[in-house]
Amino acid sequence: MATDNVRTSSGLADEAERTAQEALEAAQGYARESGRIARDAIPSIRSNVEDAEEDAKEIAKDTALTGRAYARNAVNSTGRKIRDFKGQVTHAKDSCLHYIAEEPVRASLAAAATGAVLMTLLLSLARGGRSIK
Repeated sequence: MATDNVRTSSGLADEAERTAQEALEAAQGYARESGRIARDAIPSIRSNVEDAEEDAKEIAKDTALTGRAYARNAVNSTGRKIRDFKGQVTHAKDSCLHYIAEEPVRASLAAAATGAVLMTLLLSLARGGRSIK
């Protein structure tokens, strides 16, 4: 089994969570920037009183559309990352099942060895670091 590109499910979940958080922060940043742009544009709009209301509506509409587009892109990116994550988990599961089917004895021995190591660690932690004299 090639382990060059295999990551743990918790690592993939952490990466997906970080990606979702980054997408959310990006969407919030885009919304703040859109708000700042709108606030900066208002004084220049007031120079023409007759067109001010129409211009403000247009800018607000454009700002909302831009914000929605940025948010949609962030959500789509997050969705792609989550789909990629699910695909990686499915691939890892399939690889494990294939390895177990191809090498049942080795897979059983590896599982037993892993269990023994984990039990040793748990017992060591349960003793609270007391040494045997």
